[in-house]
Amino acid sequence: MKEVGIVTLLSVAITAAAPAPQAYRPSVYVTSKTTQDFATCFTRSQDEHGAAWWLAPREHGATISNLGAKSDAAVYFIVVHDLGARREIALDQGGANAAAREALSRCL
Repeated sequence: MKEVGIVTLLSVAITAAAPAPQAYRPSVYVTSKTTQDFATCFTRSQDEHGAAWWLAPREHGATISNLGAKSDAAVYFIVVHDLGARREIALDQGGANAAAREALSRCL
């Protein structure tokens, strides 16, 4: 019984000493283009690739995504935060396909 207690104690100690997983953070880019200019450029590029997209404007920015598309493309989210003279653009890299990444870098 003493061995079980020692093994349990060691297991708890090892688990407690293990590093915690890093919090997920999307890639963030900065542009001086207006939200409207960036969104127009990005959506035009998506149209050229025949990719589905939607745009949800907000008071200080916008969200662009392909969520709900019937294609096989992975879902992505681009969130534009309007910070006055500049915009921060956050891209969820997990789902972004090559066309979305290319459009984002071209439109910054």
